[in-house]
Amino acid sequence: MEEALEGLNPTQIVAIRLALGGIALLLLVRATRTALPGKGSTWVKLAGMGLLGQAIPWLLFASGQEEVTSALAGLYTGLTPLLTIPVAWLFLRERPSTAAICACLVGFAGLAVVLAPWSGGGDVSLRGQLLCLGGAACYAVAYSYAGRMMKTVDDTKLSLAASQALTATVIMVPVSSGQLVEPATATWLIVVCLALLGLGTAVAFVVNYWLIARVGPVSASLAFYLIPIVAVVAGMVVRGERLHPNEVVGSVLILAALAALYLWERARDKRTPVAAEAH
Repeated sequence: MEEALEGLNPTQIVAIRLALGGIALLLLVRATRTALPGKGSTWVKLAGMGLLGQAIPWLLFASGQEEVTSALAGLYTGLTPLLTIPVAWLFLRERPSTAAICACLVGFAGLAVVLAPWSGGGDVSLRGQLLCLGGAACYAVAYSYAGRMMKTVDDTKLSLAASQALTATVIMVPVSSGQLVEPATATWLIVVCLALLGLGTAVAFVVNYWLIARVGPVSASLAFYLIPIVAVVAGMVVRGERLHPNEVVGSVLILAALAALYLWERARDKRTPVAAEAH
């Protein structure tokens, strides 16, 4: 995303990413002879999912990364599992455990340290950070929304993923047509980055639906805990980015909260089969 912003605006990147992902999934649907959803209500739900889970958060993150580093944006993406816990409680009535609540408190304390409102924003754009935070919040809502939606539809995961990408693309292109026609620069590196974003989008769509159906929205969102680690390392190695001291401390708190939540989920999963066998 950071590299692509060197030659394209956020809207162009998101539209291309959605279109490439949708085309890849559509080809896979045709190759496997998978039927697309037949109900109009399902397409409406998938349009909402595409906007909440992809178009809007990707646009927020791309806009935020014009003002903050990719490492910091990755850190905000990693907040998704912690944000999913209260959202799932509100939308799905999934009561959080004591461990999940404690993880949220530690993680949100880390978020406060990263934002550092007492410093007046410092050298880091508060607006850019809030845009990224808004993107993570959209992810959290989308995961809970998908968890509820999948209880009412019986289409395959591939069918849902392809339809979601296509509907999001169809909605976004005419809505943002003014920004799409702005001048753009397409170097070979930008083209490669866009191709990787498109391929990653196709894979992520299918994997997300599979995970949500198998383990639920909160556990599925734990995959996001990998993103801050990759983003920080890649930002430092590839782009020479550096985190401010408060960002380092906040990152440690957030990653500690995510690690604790992950370990608790693993321990719970191991206890469940044992309890079932005993019963």
